[in-house]
Amino acid sequence: MKSKIKFVAYVAASIDGRISESSHSKIDWTSEEDWNFLQKSLKKFDAVVVGSHTYKIAEKSLKKRNTIVFTSKVKKSKVSGSVTFLNPEHSNVRDLLRKNKYRRVAILGGPEVYNFFLKNNMLHELFVTIEPYIFTSGVPMFSGKKFEKYRFKLLSIKKLNGRGTILLRYKNAS
Repeated sequence: MKSKIKFVAYVAASIDGRISESSHSKIDWTSEEDWNFLQKSLKKFDAVVVGSHTYKIAEKSLKKRNTIVFTSKVKKSKVSGSVTFLNPEHSNVRDLLRKNKYRRVAILGGPEVYNFFLKNNMLHELFVTIEPYIFTSGVPMFSGKKFEKYRFKLLSIKKLNGRGTILLRYKNAS
């Protein structure tokens, strides 16, 4: 990967790979241990990238950070305080990040955002917290329109609590 910017995704998922019940669901089902890990991790990043649904759910805490919100509702990027709204179809995401001198960027989802970074070879590491739930339906981690295969290497596994929450850390092996 040629980018000097490091991109790291954080995903909380059920055992069956769902990140929420629907695109409008709150993320209140994850463990306190996962929440604490995420908050501690985010302190190391210059900016976070989220989709518009994730932004609506976590707007209050995201306004305190340099945040890039992917949305189809704008053609040209729009800045409001520390939040930039942009349409990745009409903007060069790498150029925006370089212009702002961001060196470490956290990707917080949803599935279309994760997919964008994956498809554009902009996903260096992936942290997946598996919570001990099965949703049977809901929003998947990634939103690929067709089958594609990406290779990752498992770096570590950590048990976060006695209920069975585990944290997986992967590195892009493509």
